Amino acid sequence: MIHNRNPWRFFTFLLLGAILLLSACDPSASIGRQLKRLGLTWESDTEGDFRVTVPLEEIGRDISVGISAHAISLSKDVWVREIWSVAARIPGDLPMELAENLMRDSWSSRKFGSWAIAGTTSDGRQVIVYLARIPADASRKLLEAAIMDTAASAADLNLALANLDVSE
Repeated sequence: MIHNRNPWRFFTFLLLGAILLLSACDPSASIGRQLKRLGLTWESDTEGDFRVTVPLEEIGRDISVGISAHAISLSKDVWVREIWSVAARIPGDLPMELAENLMRDSWSSRKFGSWAIAGTTSDGRQVIVYLARIPADASRKLLEAAIMDTAASAADLNLALANLDVSE
């Protein structure tokens, strides 16, 4: 007896398997799953990066934290992911005293990252961010710690500068 098997069924099965395998290997899908398990809400921006909303109960507000969707290669086998949060937008040039204090703070207090100037806004303000870099394949626990540290660091500087009336 001859069986007439549909060859498309087999190819469809292979195609679906390949799609599932590729989506499981997608690092941005992994970050999305980790964020969901952490109970954090996020959106994707125009570059595909994650914009996470981090509630900081101690200051009574939410902080926006960015997480790069794509890892950066440091070498053939070492990849890192950037996590950042805007702390302030300073009108004009960054005051020398503030720059020195941020450098000192980066050395003495910061665990995951450092302060950086991310660029200049269209109205001439310097954008100061806290920037952390962690291994691209970091555990959920390490990712959470880096996100929380980034949010708290940016919020602390924002509050300090607001008290000094330096930031807008």
